[in-house]
Amino acid sequence: MRGIERFVRASEGSVALKFAFVGPAVFLLAVGGIDLLTVTRSQDRLQTIADGAAVAGAEALDPTTDAAAARMRAAAFVAVQMRQWPDAPAYQAKYEIVDQAGGRALRVVLRGHRPSFLANMLPPGGWYLVGDASATPV
Repeated sequence: MRGIERFVRASEGSVALKFAFVGPAVFLLAVGGIDLLTVTRSQDRLQTIADGAAVAGAEALDPTTDAAAARMRAAAFVAVQMRQWPDAPAYQAKYEIVDQAGGRALRVVLRGHRPSFLANMLPPGGWYLVGDASATPV
């Protein structure tokens, strides 16, 4: 603690030195915080899109019809939402019919990738996002 106090109070031409040590750390913390906020918002939006796609597709899921219509409807919902999202992450979508509580349900899994701050160094390879939702017909 005394070393930090001495460092802060030193005045023998050390302003540039102080800035050289403290400036980059403050910059990285600020930009890293903004990057983390962006990733959190992207994860929330991707999950919201998966939820909406599952519900939209489940509306077309009928025991008497083919499941392809439900998958196509969910895929169309995802495509529209992703086109409306500026700077949307790259994504892969999977639509499957699953058994849930003795009935059929549509499961939508969206896997997204967003580059990270400092050319994908923090975290290495960028950010990976997942939106996973299931819905049953009403």
